[in-house]
Amino acid sequence: MLNQIPEEIKHKRFNKLKELVESQIEENNSKYVGTIQKVLVEGKSKTNNNMLTGRTDANKVVVFSGNDNLLNNIIDVNITKDCLWYLQGEVGGEK
Repeated sequence: MLNQIPEEIKHKRFNKLKELVESQIEENNSKYVGTIQKVLVEGKSKTNNNMLTGRTDANKVVVFSGNDNLLNNIIDVNITKDCLWYLQGEVGGEK
């Protein structure tokens, strides 16, 4: 097509948009740190077989240590860390 935007400008715009989205995700996720969330345990983490993964009722992904007997259950997870694309936590309702 005629009058296309140069690749360099496309990349600059994409990077600016990506930075904005990531800053908003980080700001939103930081609100969860230090809270206890109900998490549906879905299975093993895709990147670490020793960790489990699940989702909060707000559809946030949470990664935590736990036994396979937790699979398919809703449990309390203390959110300890924001890792941008997911939250990290510890099993249990105690802070």
